[in-house]
Amino acid sequence: MKMHKAPGNVLPREAMISVREHTMAPVLTVYDVLSNVTGRLRWGGAEAAVLLSVEAPEGQLTVGSEFTSTAEVRIWRLRDSSVITEAIRPLRFECVTDSTVEQTKNGATADWLLVHHYDISEHGHQGDISYTCRLISATGLPGALTILRFPVLRSLATYVWARASRSGLRRLIAAAETMAQGEPVPVKEKEEDHGKAVDK
Repeated sequence: MKMHKAPGNVLPREAMISVREHTMAPVLTVYDVLSNVTGRLRWGGAEAAVLLSVEAPEGQLTVGSEFTSTAEVRIWRLRDSSVITEAIRPLRFECVTDSTVEQTKNGATADWLLVHHYDISEHGHQGDISYTCRLISATGLPGALTILRFPVLRSLATYVWARASRSGLRRLIAAAETMAQGEPVPVKEKEEDHGKAVDK
């Protein structure tokens, strides 16, 4: 799969959010849950959008592995093609994604290029997980995301984006902590996140 920067980019500069959470699970378990992309479908995925479908090789993915998925968040549906660009167990995991974003209300579409990056640090038998998402380019910004074009309002959009991303990170942590206890991974369910977001 050839990743590309979307033509007709409407962003004045790339947008980025970063969120961080602590986990009681061993970092190896966190990494294995994260890198098993087919398994994400059961618990909803670790990003802002909740997974609807995924086609990927079984087991832990490595650099160069490719996968496709669909997901939805609020009023948008995403059709993604991704490639793993970094996979260092249990410290780091990254993928680059070509995403077609569609507004469910009017069918308007846009092409995005994103980088999803995870850093995992160990503290005894526990760990911290940092997730950073960079929106490199976009041919359009549906709905409220239009304000990403304007520097004065940009922080509001990234705050909402980061809050949704924190929900995804907490789904990952819940799945890893459940697996570490030898129990079945929890099934995804809709949740509302009131945590603080970190915007870089």
